[in-house]
Amino acid sequence: QKTQWNEIYVATFITFLCSVENNMISIGEWNYLQKMDPEVDNNFFALVSSITKGGHAVFSMAFAVWSHRFRISKIPLLVGRLLALLGCILYLLIEYVPVNRRYAMLFCYCLFGISFGTSPILRAFIARMSSNKSRVTAYALFSTATMFSVVVGPLGQLAFSHIAYPGYEILPGMKFHIFSAPIWIALFTNIIAIAVVLIRFDDPWEREKPEIKDSSSSSSFTLNDLKSKIVAIRSLPLPWQLVGIVLFEKAIVNVTSGSLSAVASPLMTDVFGFDAKDTITIFAVAQLLMGLFALSISAAFMFCKLNKKISSRNMLLFSLCVSVTLYIVSYPWPLPVLSQPMEPRNATAHTGCSPNNYPWCDYALAPNPWIWISVMVISMGFTFPTSSIGLDTLYSRVLGDIDQTLMQGALVLVEDIVLFFGPFYASRMFAAFSISSLWSVNVAIVGFGLVVFVATFKRFKPYC
Repeated sequence: QKTQWNEIYVATFITFLCSVENNMISIGEWNYLQKMDPEVDNNFFALVSSITKGGHAVFSMAFAVWSHRFRISKIPLLVGRLLALLGCILYLLIEYVPVNRRYAMLFCYCLFGISFGTSPILRAFIARMSSNKSRVTAYALFSTATMFSVVVGPLGQLAFSHIAYPGYEILPGMKFHIFSAPIWIALFTNIIAIAVVLIRFDDPWEREKPEIKDSSSSSSFTLNDLKSKIVAIRSLPLPWQLVGIVLFEKAIVNVTSGSLSAVASPLMTDVFGFDAKDTITIFAVAQLLMGLFALSISAAFMFCKLNKKISSRNMLLFSLCVSVTLYIVSYPWPLPVLSQPMEPRNATAHTGCSPNNYPWCDYALAPNPWIWISVMVISMGFTFPTSSIGLDTLYSRVLGDIDQTLMQGALVLVEDIVLFFGPFYASRMFAAFSISSLWSVNVAIVGFGLVVFVATFKRFKPYC
């Protein structure tokens, strides 16, 4: 099979446009939620993260089944982008909601999660359009799109950080300020994405001969159809143990992301004592630096041919090792340079540690904020691209030459299950026992994942 690079470039560009939305909104969502509804607490913020990922998990499989069953890619992609567009419009109209705005914002975040459920279609598209030989480079390009959005997202946030709330009123009830600027940008990127899908995306299913397509799809779909598809996939001569191990490692590498999505913002305001503007600025700069690290690594795999020197299994092994190191180095060890007391509560600025919310405020230690932030930037900058490229490539090669849409949906589903339950677990662990206990449990989980992969490392050699 000859790699069709032009089609891969189009899919990569669509991925970038979709990812920009998520990476822009996530920077200031905690602070904006508190601004719109003062009753928002750490547990509700964890609920927002979980519901977003839950919607993504359910609809990742729904979009994958839709695409696989009816032999179509373009229409599901369009539906996803239209849902994102609706979410952006509702988000910009949030101040029309008189009370309980947190629930209206929760609905918007759910729409964002659902809209990005089309990612398995693009993942399967990359596998279908690339040869086995160029698979690493193709997925590196796919990963680079996400990395580039991680860079562009903070730049968009920083560009408008000087426009304090309430900012400028564009239309009655629709304002432009530090919190809403990312949504305005996401609105336009969604419009561009819709245009690209309509005009340039070449649906591979449309190339099939009509009789083949008609024989493999129908105008109806039942649960029995889905069961038969699952049975058919399970009957394939695949190395199912290795497939299971890759899915397990996918869950492990997302433990850190699931935890950070719930506790990073409360840690900045409630433990380190940064106010809303400082938190957004620090997050934006940190995400920008992390994105540059990750982007340089992804670019190295594309342009410096690192895939010929470093196998996909070695990339995944490196990622797991760095993740374990992350927890050890950023732990609040009882040493003057590595830890500090909790910042006292400032009721006026809504910063600092309140014993009413956290029982450990008077005795627990906080990590050194600048060491903690630096470790997160460096480690996540390395682990995000290496685990993404390594896992995606390894998984695709283990699956082999099949229609990978449903199995790519399963990979995304595993990730989303962790990112759904992770914030609940992390926020409650953090609220009850502080960051030190959360970090102790997480390093044990990731360490176990590392041991499992080391034990099965040699079995993946034929697929590297």
